[in-house]
Formats: sequence, structure tokens, C-alpha cells
Amino acid sequence: MLAALVVLVIAEATFGLSTHFSQSLGRGSDLSDRTPLWASLLGLHTNPIFGTGFESFWLGKRPLELEGIFYFIPNEAHNGYLETYLTLGSIGVLLLIGLFVATFWKIRRDLFRNFEWGRYRLGFLVAVILYNWTEAGFKTLSPLWFVFYLIATDYPRDNLAITQSPITLAKSEESEELVYAEGL
Repeated sequence: MLAALVVLVIAEATFGLSTHFSQSLGRGSDLSDRTPLWASLLGLHTNPIFGTGFESFWLGKRPLELEGIFYFIPNEAHNGYLETYLTLGSIGVLLLIGLFVATFWKIRRDLFRNFEWGRYRLGFLVAVILYNWTEAGFKTLSPLWFVFYLIATDYPRDNLAITQSPITLAKSEESEELVYAEGL
């Protein structure tokens, strides 16, 4: 799966598969005017290492600088990876990729233990990765991001095992009722 994803990224960079796919569906190759927005946002020159700070890119005068370029005033980058780069810089994007890789490795192990749950988690991970190519879903209040955290969290099965309590049930000889008896 990881090798297929790497091949897909290389094919996209080399041949522009998304452009051909979008044009075959009757849409433009600029992803509904998203690529000019992305170029304008990258032209605002933020700190490439640290970004502008957590959730602070769209504060202040930056949205007003984009006012004359588009027929609307944008309030998001319409790309989760670009949004992360603008607010958290290269460090934020690397941490995001690390989170995806760690989640993938947890899911890979889960595919052998509980295939149905692992398959659900893997499908949702792929959906989150692809969805954020054209939408900014890596936001704190996004329901999609919240569900991603649920699938990214690994629940150890060893800690969920029920231990035997010191109080056991014993049968009373005088009656057929169950009574509590102290364990040994």
C-alpha cells in the first residue's frame, strides 16, 4: 500500500495524472480555481520553517491582500497540506507526515489482529489523506479530523483484559441461591 502511494505521487509529479483525470470529467485542470489561490497564498511569503503560528495565518491583513485577486475573500487554503505549511511551516508538515506514517503502521498491525476494524481504519486514513488535497480538513474543529484521531489512537488489548476479582461466586449448600464468598 505504501509502495503504491509512492508510485502514485511520482506518477502525479511526472505525468500530471490529476490534470488528465479532471479534464476527462469535464472540469478544469486548475481544480475549480484552487491552483491560482494556492499560488497566491505561497506568494505571501511566510516563514518556511515555522510558518505564521498555529491558526494565525488568516488573521490580520493577509486575507485583505487577496481581496482584489478573487471574487471572494478566502478564509482557508482549500488544501490541508498548504494550510499546515502556512500556519506551522515545514516543521508542521513533517510532523503531519510523521503522524500519518505512525498511524499507518498501527493500522498495518491491526489488519492482522482484527481485519474488519483495520480495513475501516485504513480506508479512513486514505480518505483523510486524499480529502485534504482539495479541502483544509486538518483543523481543530473539523469532524473529519476528530474521527481521524479516533482511528489514529491505538487501544492496547492487554490493558482491556478483565482481571478476576478477589470476590468469587459460590453456591450455598443450604439453598440454591448464589452468595458471595471471600476468595482465597
